[in-house]
Amino acid sequence: MILCRDFGIPSTEGVTVDLKLSHQAIAEAIGSTRVTVTRLLGDLRDQQKISIHKKKITVHNPVLLGQSFT
Repeated sequence: MILCRDFGIPSTEGVTVDLKLSHQAIAEAIGSTRVTVTRLLGDLRDQQKISIHKKKITVHNPVLLGQSFT
């Protein structure tokens, strides 16, 4: 959510985080492991809450995604 706010670019599909982030970089930033980040991003993609293209993440509904973790 912080990345959406600070680096997000609104589009018709949602908000695209305009940073090319590896799973390892995300894991290091949040104090997790690459394996956990890969699994969680896969789960969010399966739920169609996000999409990933060329290491850029698009959050389809940031408000709904934020509510998923409260």
